[in-house]
Amino acid sequence: MTDEASRRAHLKAQFTRLITAYGEKDFATFATGVHPDAEFDWPYLPIADFPERMIGRDNFIAASRAGMADCDGYHHKIDRFYDMADPDMMLVEYHSGTVLRSSGRPYANKYLGILRFEGDLVVYWREYVNPLPIIDAFGLGFRNEAVSEMGA
Repeated sequence: MTDEASRRAHLKAQFTRLITAYGEKDFATFATGVHPDAEFDWPYLPIADFPERMIGRDNFIAASRAGMADCDGYHHKIDRFYDMADPDMMLVEYHSGTVLRSSGRPYANKYLGILRFEGDLVVYWREYVNPLPIIDAFGLGFRNEAVSEMGA
């Protein structure tokens, strides 16, 4: 196995460990694989007061604790990794599934993550997420109001 192939395999295992811990709300384990000053961003969010960009692992964990408070975790599973030219970069598809305790509504989503590692630590994580399941599960109402205004 080449050094690059070895590096990619190692980072795939590292990400699998991180996303599994994150999905189970094991934030202590998750934190061990993320740089304290990591950058997170989400280009398409349906939540008006959630930032498109966040700096800092601890800020991200605090926001995640709040966002997952109504469930027992998102139970992320990896669907597919895609190798990139830079072995320290990763493109990965994954999904989640849970039930919100307060409403009994299911929440499931699909994600596309673009990550950059330095050593064993995530330093950058961009996540593309489908906003419609978030709107539906969390009762944000935007989708229903928009459809009503269009006459549907």
